[in-house]
Amino acid sequence: MKEIGEFLKSAREEKGISLDDISNSTKIPKRYLRSLEEGDFSCFSGEVYLKGALRHYADAVGLNPREIISGYELLLKKEKKYENEKRGQRTHTKRIEDNRPVVARNKKKIFPPAALIWITLLAIVVVGSLWYLSQQPPGENAGIPYAGEPAPEENGGDDNNFDLPEEELFPEPEEPEIAIVSSSSNEIVYTLSKAEEKQVHLAFSGRCWVRIEQDGTLIEEATYVNGDTKQLSDALETRIRLGCPSVVKIGINGIELEDLKGIGNPINIIVRKAN
Repeated sequence: MKEIGEFLKSAREEKGISLDDISNSTKIPKRYLRSLEEGDFSCFSGEVYLKGALRHYADAVGLNPREIISGYELLLKKEKKYENEKRGQRTHTKRIEDNRPVVARNKKKIFPPAALIWITLLAIVVVGSLWYLSQQPPGENAGIPYAGEPAPEENGGDDNNFDLPEEELFPEPEEPEIAIVSSSSNEIVYTLSKAEEKQVHLAFSGRCWVRIEQDGTLIEEATYVNGDTKQLSDALETRIRLGCPSVVKIGINGIELEDLKGIGNPINIIVRKAN
């Protein structure tokens, strides 16, 4: 993935933008931005966070986020295809080595008389067949097609699919959407749509008590301080109780919730994934 990282870095340097500038505008730590430019995506815990970081970086340097995401997915498919082909070659080579017959040395094999008789009869049959075919008039079997040759209509059709534009062969994925279902002074309910998996990320800039439930099960009840982060895995419903919402930033599939700014009282944040 170094191609994408080099492209992003080149765009940033051409516009005279520093990593600090991007980090301040996107709220993404510099070490993650540096990993993006180096093409090392192993520090991201999931595809959702990686794509979110790529999207924010591209937007910060004036690139089209959709084109960057599409380019990443295209390179990812090519890498997976290459790995599968490589794995298939290794498996084929091992299978050949495993099935290679063991040749016994220093042992003389003696053909039994019955085998010699069968070989002689087989030779007579082959010679007789060749002589019979040589006596047939030419062109007698010309109208009979070769059984292994496919009909003309079987050869066409599928290859034309590769003439389609790249954007039709690899359509862009839909962007996830966050919508507010209901809102009050002590509770806000959100719905996440157009996303197969829901990822919730919390970042703390101060001391805050938190209670987290997912699908009706208590996950954690703890106090976080400045610099702490918390990542939640996929669930149909996530319920978060915040004691001090103003010091918490919540990201859902890379989209930051803006509705917590200025809230001083404890509040419930509920995020549901649309079916």
